Amino acid sequence: MSNNVNEQPLSDDKRLREMYDKLVGYEKTIHEQNQKRIKIGLRCIYIIPLFFLVLLMIVPDSSKIIFLVLWIVSLFAIAVYLIGVEYVDYKLQEKMNEISGGDAQNMSVSPVVQMDDRVQEIAEKVEQRLDTMQQSTGEDAEQ
Repeated sequence: MSNNVNEQPLSDDKRLREMYDKLVGYEKTIHEQNQKRIKIGLRCIYIIPLFFLVLLMIVPDSSKIIFLVLWIVSLFAIAVYLIGVEYVDYKLQEKMNEISGGDAQNMSVSPVVQMDDRVQEIAEKVEQRLDTMQQSTGEDAEQ
């Protein structure tokens, strides 16, 4: 009977580990898809408005206002699409960090935070070295 008791937690741990691995795999797949969507959106922000802008230059005066409105609407629509995809990806990364116990600074979507922390670490190291240099020069002056 003790074997069954010992095997149950192991199988539960194994099952939980498998579920966690599937969740991480799903998250990575969604993140990769979101990155592809962002690339497609960026391409669309160049191509679609350019198409309407060319039509705006080619068509007679009576239709120019329609293509101008389409040009503006297409820019806004693509921008909203890109913001939405990035927001969904950000929230997904945030939830995954919450589940895995990681802190928000290690999120792959926040390189600015990582760079800021790195700059702050370097600044602290420089300050420490300056302090040690000032202390050593102060000791030399006393001698």
